[in-house]
Amino acid sequence: MRIALISIALVVLGAPVVAGASPEPPPPGTPPSLTGLAITNKVFLAPNPPQGTSSNLPRQTKFSFFLNQNATVRVIFKQGFDGGRLVRRGTLTHEGVTGRNVIPFAGKTPKPKGGIQFLSAGRYRAFFTARNEFGVSTEVSAGFRLVRPKS
Repeated sequence: MRIALISIALVVLGAPVVAGASPEPPPPGTPPSLTGLAITNKVFLAPNPPQGTSSNLPRQTKFSFFLNQNATVRVIFKQGFDGGRLVRRGTLTHEGVTGRNVIPFAGKTPKPKGGIQFLSAGRYRAFFTARNEFGVSTEVSAGFRLVRPKS
């Protein structure tokens, strides 16, 4: 009863009423949670197209997702073939922060011993996991396609 009266008094006095406060941080020792994975362009040009190429397709995409706590995000790119076989083609790591994260991607991954690896044209799946001192999140994935421009 007393809370209802205070709420009414705040509304009458013009004070803003907050309906939903920010979510509580996870309890200590809880593994990270990676949710809301989205991709801006599911089809985009493969990196390093031939000179003089004109195409209306985008040259990159952006992966976005939410984390409930700071964690290192690992993205594994696997190329899909007929018959459902997936072959690992590259890996990215990203230092994720609590809240929304965005990773721009143009079809290039770092090589283990330095340099850049260009992904070839084809269908791919990107598998995301978040890891910190409390554990590993469940794996989520998104599919995309790299294409070569028509000559």
